[in-house]
Amino acid sequence: MIRRIILSLIFFSCFVGISQAYPVFNPQDSDGAVISGYIKDSLSGETIIGAQIRIRSLKIGALTNKGGFFTLHVPSGKKLLVEVYSVGYKTISEQMTFSPGEERRRTFELSVEAVKGGEITVESSRNELQEPQVSRVSINPQQVQELPRAGEADLFRILQLLPGVQTTSEISSGLYIRGGSPDQNLILLDGTVLYNPSHFFGFFSTFNPDAVKDVELIKGGFPAEYGGRLSAVLNVTDIDGDRNETKGKVSLGLISSRATIETPVGTGALVLSGRRTYLDVMLNATGLTQKLGLPAYYFYDLNAKLTQNPSANDKISFSGYAGSDHLDFAAANVANDITMNWGNKAGSVEWTHIFGSELFSKLDLNASNFTSQFSVGSTAQSLAWNNAIDDYTARFTLEYIPNERNSIKTGLQATGYETILKIQAGSNPPSANIDLTPFYAAGYLQDEWKPSLFTTDPLAITAGLRVDKISSNSEVGIDPRISARYILNPSISLKASFGIYHQYLKLASNPLIPVFDVWSPTDAIQPPEKANQYVLGISTIPFEDYTFDIEGYYKTMNNLVEMKPNIRSGATLEDIFFVGDGRSYGIEFFLQKQVGRLTGWIGYTLAWNWRTFPDINNGNPYPPTYDRRNDLDVVFTYVLSDRWTVGATFTYGTGQAYTQITALAPNYENPTTTIPIEGDKNSLRLPPYNRMDLSATYHFSFFSDKRNAEFDIDIFNAYNYRNVWIAQVDQSTNPAQVTYVRLLPILPTFGISVNF
Repeated sequence: MIRRIILSLIFFSCFVGISQAYPVFNPQDSDGAVISGYIKDSLSGETIIGAQIRIRSLKIGALTNKGGFFTLHVPSGKKLLVEVYSVGYKTISEQMTFSPGEERRRTFELSVEAVKGGEITVESSRNELQEPQVSRVSINPQQVQELPRAGEADLFRILQLLPGVQTTSEISSGLYIRGGSPDQNLILLDGTVLYNPSHFFGFFSTFNPDAVKDVELIKGGFPAEYGGRLSAVLNVTDIDGDRNETKGKVSLGLISSRATIETPVGTGALVLSGRRTYLDVMLNATGLTQKLGLPAYYFYDLNAKLTQNPSANDKISFSGYAGSDHLDFAAANVANDITMNWGNKAGSVEWTHIFGSELFSKLDLNASNFTSQFSVGSTAQSLAWNNAIDDYTARFTLEYIPNERNSIKTGLQATGYETILKIQAGSNPPSANIDLTPFYAAGYLQDEWKPSLFTTDPLAITAGLRVDKISSNSEVGIDPRISARYILNPSISLKASFGIYHQYLKLASNPLIPVFDVWSPTDAIQPPEKANQYVLGISTIPFEDYTFDIEGYYKTMNNLVEMKPNIRSGATLEDIFFVGDGRSYGIEFFLQKQVGRLTGWIGYTLAWNWRTFPDINNGNPYPPTYDRRNDLDVVFTYVLSDRWTVGATFTYGTGQAYTQITALAPNYENPTTTIPIEGDKNSLRLPPYNRMDLSATYHFSFFSDKRNAEFDIDIFNAYNYRNVWIAQVDQSTNPAQVTYVRLLPILPTFGISVNF
């Protein structure tokens, strides 16, 4: 603790020294001026995130934030060619002249550019207009639709194809990022935390691609504005809706159907979107559910968002999400009946206000709930499991851009948690009945700083400090973070970051059945989890239309938890979890082609991941099950014509680690049985994982003079290689026999989408 406080004081002494050496610039006190405003889509009126306004002659520019707002400081008294640009839109160029001290408000509307054989679909932040943030990747939601899918377009399956992002198997949508487990990722939907964003036992994620506007993944070294997690941030923003006309989209597939409608309302727009599977309806209608003894299962998602602009300086958004899975199995004997329900609910109110060209505020009020319920047996003699976490958060952020050198952001957060776990057999007293209500508070300050103004500036630094605490533990998290970017030349830039991170929620889960996730706040005995992250990278443009990134990372993790085996009761976290440490390190290579008929990427990760627990594996280091030494992903789409687009993905990875029984010892208490003896923890590997998926999309007109419809054909596991899920050991034989349980075979699917 003392070392962290001293480090933070030194860190901010340097920070304050920099601010004094380069005082804040005010356009009223010089010959400068300010232009600010929004960049929007000309057809829908929707704000565009990450759009650029730039002046090439001065090599300066700015990006729109999550609200589509920008601020750019410019010199006065000169004719300037101002360009406004965003991926997939026509660039606007306009001559402008500014008066000394002028603060000009302007809204730019960009029109969609005609498709010329593919546009940028995935882009890494790598140019001088963007902040010096490492490991950041943006995903265009259209990419989710165009690449192969397993019967349903899914955001997480695209993210798993990026270097540094892995999964345990093809039936898991969990994101294992740079050695971290899924609970170490902060997943936000319109600012609200989602705690278990998965459907179908992890096969799909909860994000409806038709409702998504922007996807930002930060794989490591994330800034001080984000906290409470160790590994990564996934920030998803839903669409605001069309402010000019009513439109919609309907998608029909073999597994599910989706519908989205956008319509102008008042001074803004309303978006309603829904998705549901109908396998249960089809099986019941044909009688196969009863005939084959199948469980009845379905899931659904509902998204709603209302956006209003009561004034030119105010924007208010109301967002809601509800998603749930339901499974019922009626057995021949009612004692074996099974009912399972799990899902997420989330709601948020966001108010953004512009105080002036340089000051931007945002107030968020969020509520989130994850619930899982499981029961087996009849009502009188059932075993019931009820688990939930509720999150109520208020967050206030100020963004201040006093000049081209500094972009300052500060904020406060207050969160109330309620975690519930109740396990009960029949009418007996609960064997577990936990209800915890801790309170979490945090504050942060960060500044993106550039040394010079109105000149070519190769250096940019983002420095920040986050301080947080949870009421259930006495430790205060003091987390300094810094990242930097240095442009060697127009084709090569260097990036680096360091940060300290704390996590106050611990997760007990079964990786094979993720719906039984149990979130528990750290208590007075077990300290919060902590990580130190180091990242170093280089971004290059080896030749036109291609980019090539290399990033190396090293991460140490302390106070990690692993569930004790055969837990039946416990009053504290110490009764439930072993505590240990971890470290992960690796190097990632990412080659992209961003424009042209052929687009896509090749990603390769070489990584190591270790855990050390005094009470596991005799205290020796071991890899977790999701450790993957080599991971290769090849992704591409090719526009054959204005009607046909084809896509393919290929994945190869080292087999996951597992523990095997090596011997059977006599059980002297019961001579008819034996006791299995396991070898070293996760010392063996399943066979390497590999799979290829293919897709083809046909664009056509459906009762319209425009090509407003798509028909897609997808082939999952194109060459029918059955990857291994788990290794089972038959203890009845001597020696024991190992058999592999294999995953999905080739699965062709198809679907149709119509815009209206």
